[in-house]
Amino acid sequence: MTQAKFAPGSPVIEEFGQAHWIDGAVHLPDANATYRIVFSVSAPGKKPEAPNAGLERVARAVNLYRMSGVTPDRLHCVAVIHGEATSSVLNDSPYQAAHSRPNPNARLIGALQAAGVEISVCAQALIANGFPQDALLPGVTRSLSALTTITLLQKDGYSLMPL
Repeated sequence: MTQAKFAPGSPVIEEFGQAHWIDGAVHLPDANATYRIVFSVSAPGKKPEAPNAGLERVARAVNLYRMSGVTPDRLHCVAVIHGEATSSVLNDSPYQAAHSRPNPNARLIGALQAAGVEISVCAQALIANGFPQDALLPGVTRSLSALTTITLLQKDGYSLMPL
């Protein structure tokens, strides 16, 4: 059982993914290990005016690993967006057409990207939902499908975190 033996670091994503340091917590990430995580984000946002809760959890995970001393070069994260969460990565025009409001996920996605998280959307889900392939927020990549991306990343040593 690994217990905290040092002062916690600061969260890297301050505005999103609120996390709290717990003195004496067990099962802490090893700051000298390398972590590869693929997050499967498929649930829609519960509140149309708020960021998607799955994306918030990605930010929380990044914050917790970084607070535990894991450096950016040892934390590799990919958030695969698909299913009912697909609209989360649309730029404002198509998002507004679908939800009658600007995309509340834009700042969160930008913060995740700045922290080194790749945001990738399932192109099959874009097509199935009738969204334009080129209507994505800056930096969001299109994968052939969530089905193939998740299994390929797992083959490459990524741990799956379904959200």
